[in-house]
This record gives sequence, structure tokens and C-alpha cells, in this order.
Amino acid sequence: MALLMFRTFGIILIFAIVLVMYLLHRKKNGKFIKRKAVNEEEKRKYQKWEKRINVIVIAGLVVMGVLVTIPCCLDIPYLLSNNLIEVTGEVTQGAMTQEGSSSERRIHVRDDRTGEEHSLKYWGSGSDVGERITVRYLPHTEYGYIVE
Repeated sequence: MALLMFRTFGIILIFAIVLVMYLLHRKKNGKFIKRKAVNEEEKRKYQKWEKRINVIVIAGLVVMGVLVTIPCCLDIPYLLSNNLIEVTGEVTQGAMTQEGSSSERRIHVRDDRTGEEHSLKYWGSGSDVGERITVRYLPHTEYGYIVE
């Protein structure tokens, strides 16, 4: 559970830091290209590349905000109330590479009660296909942990 909190709040914090750094960079009219132009043609070329870099950075911030940060923010109430989705069932698919080592993995668990298949990511060792486990996970980021 502590790993989920650390991961969720960490992602939000990193996004906030990067956003503030970019806004401060823009506020003081900072340039990404630090080299001084030697002639007018090179100056126009650098300005063109500065615009491209700014568009790429803004697009990256929007994508990270929408695809990563917003789901993490939506999961905060679930974390604080300890109201995670709990599923007990059989593993139908799983990351089996380097089974003995701990790493981030994605598994699919078929719920015993409803027959619905749930997909989640977790940090830990591999789970065998067909194994019966209980998992708890956050609904928006689909990140969780194995209980049993």
C-alpha cells in the first residue's frame, strides 16, 4: 500500500515540478538553444527551432497530464480511504520473464464471482498462469499489489 501512495504522489509531484520549471523558463524568456547566432540566417533558424521545441514540450506536458497525472489524481480518494478494487481469481495471463526477480509486471485475473477479467500492473515476482491469487488495485491507473 505504501508503494502505491509513493508512486501516485510521486508522479503528481514530478509533473508539478516539471510544469513549474517550464513556466519559470517561459516567464524569464529563457532559450533552450544557448548558442549565440553568428549571422541573421542562423538567428532565424534558432528561432524556428525554439518554437518547435516549445511546441514539443507543451505537447509532452499535455500528454503526460492527461494520460498519467489525471488518472493518478482520480485515484487519490481510493488511496486515502483504502477503498481499492479487490479481485480474487485465477491468473489468465502474466509476465513470466525472470520469474524469480522483482520487477514491474502486468497480469490478468479472472474474477471468481463475476467471471470478469481484470488487468493490472504491480511490482513483484511473476505469477503462474492458472494460479489463484487475490489482488488489490487502483481503478484509474490499474496499479496494485498481490495480497495472497
